[in-house]
Amino acid sequence: MKKSTSFLKVVFGLLLILVGVLWFLNVLGIFTFDFSLKGWWAFFVIIPCAVGFFTDTDKVGSLMGVCLGVLLFLAGHGNIEWNEFWKLGLATILVFLGIKLIVSKNFNPENTSIGSISREGRNIRQIEASFGRQELCFDGIDFEGADIKCSFGSVTIDLRKANILSGASIDIDAGFGGVLIILPDSAVVKTSVNAGFGGLSDERRFKPQEGEPVVFITGKIGFAGVELKN
Repeated sequence: MKKSTSFLKVVFGLLLILVGVLWFLNVLGIFTFDFSLKGWWAFFVIIPCAVGFFTDTDKVGSLMGVCLGVLLFLAGHGNIEWNEFWKLGLATILVFLGIKLIVSKNFNPENTSIGSISREGRNIRQIEASFGRQELCFDGIDFEGADIKCSFGSVTIDLRKANILSGASIDIDAGFGGVLIILPDSAVVKTSVNAGFGGLSDERRFKPQEGEPVVFITGKIGFAGVELKN
């Protein structure tokens, strides 16, 4: 299995290199050939997802990525309109979400997990919710940081009565889900979140600009939302 995986990586890697070199030579006029470059950037989505289909355990997700990449190529190439792409893309996501629910053997409305790791001397909570929900309260507990992964689910963490150490960090990786973080009134929040088709909403009544503790919120959001409250 490892040999076949390595072989596939090499094949797709060489294919990317070949396309890049030919493109480079074509732009410089050293080796020209007539083909439309429109939409070819979509292969940067298609090829990694195709590799993931053979190497990752989530076959459905990888196949969905390939299909969305093909739609991107068709839209970029002008075969379909961009307004049609969004409709077809949403339909594709719904279809593969349905397939995932059917074929998933371990589907559970409470499919969640909690753990912790040590990072730079800090105890970082590992919180995951997939097709489920997670509600955690840290009353009277030292909180140094958390990594939150949420897909097709929701996570709520209540830090109002937690002992938040200054410099605590919360890293969020959310797709098709929601994360609610409840903070004490005195907490200073600094955010750096990349959002695509989603966003971070700060609904806190009190938003101190300086003081202690300081909580850093980072991560990426896709088709998801993060809400801050106090």
